[in-house]
Amino acid sequence: MLIYFIGPGGAGKTTTAKLLASQLECTCCDLDEYFMALEGDIEQYISEKGYERYASRNLELFLELKEKLQSNSINVIVCSSGFMTYPDQVHSGYIKIKKEVENHPFTFLLLPSLDLERCVQLIVKRQMARSYLNSKVEKEEFKIRSRFNIYAGLKCHLISTEQAPHMVMARVLARLNALAPINFL
Repeated sequence: MLIYFIGPGGAGKTTTAKLLASQLECTCCDLDEYFMALEGDIEQYISEKGYERYASRNLELFLELKEKLQSNSINVIVCSSGFMTYPDQVHSGYIKIKKEVENHPFTFLLLPSLDLERCVQLIVKRQMARSYLNSKVEKEEFKIRSRFNIYAGLKCHLISTEQAPHMVMARVLARLNALAPINFL
């Protein structure tokens, strides 16, 4: 069984997913971490090969990762921040992949707020606190503003992440228990 986390950078996907995986004693795979383990620094890859090549490679790695995971166990996949916002032509299977992830019964969209300005404020604050990103306020603000409507329009389970991570994880767990025929911890 797969559980997906999608949303912008700084929404709390990885933190929530790792807490959930610990609670469920299952595997958690972060697509960004998988990409970096195989291809190196994401920003450098984009700088050298371009965003569309990065997105295409990221989708290839997503499919590879899904293939590697055991289908008879619970697995959590954290998708990259732009995963649901790539240009449709970036990969021959992208439209199908995107629809499958969006319509999957255990896909959770994490956003700090459905209010655009509040969401921008929280995302930028969180992203600027990540020293490893080496990003700029303007860049992070542009990314969330340009992607917000795409994410807000997705038809999957929305979880607000404006509260403490353990509370967010508890809300995801409660939703899973309500949805699944098996009983999660």
